[in-house]
Amino acid sequence: MLRNPDGAPRTPTVIELTIPPGGSPPRHIHDALDDSFLMLDGEVIIRCGDRTFVAHANDYVVLPAGVEHTFRVTSAQAARMLLVHATDEFLNFIEAVGTPAAKLELPATDHGINRDSLIRIAAEHELRIVGAPLEESDVHNGAIS
Repeated sequence: MLRNPDGAPRTPTVIELTIPPGGSPPRHIHDALDDSFLMLDGEVIIRCGDRTFVAHANDYVVLPAGVEHTFRVTSAQAARMLLVHATDEFLNFIEAVGTPAAKLELPATDHGINRDSLIRIAAEHELRIVGAPLEESDVHNGAIS
């Protein structure tokens, strides 16, 4: 991720994410943030409220604030996406729970933070974790079981 110089505006916030095959964040709700991203590579299945759909490279997805959502990478290769947010609240959350990478590579699967701490820190950033990530058994033929 490229950083603005100290003192420069942090908005809009654009964050490039790389998520390994099978990667899935916990089901969550952004209280005030529309979660928007452009798929660069890979494929994800997305659950947003009662809707389920697939996003591929070049798809732009907007998940509205206040609606429970998650996704799971279903492609054999990692998914890359550009998050585009009007505010820096999600960036602040990433900075609170993350560790800067020493190398440009996917980190180990152990992120060094337990679920209770993640839920507490998320709540401090207008993000509510409300359920588990999607498991492979939850996804069948492009739909959530």
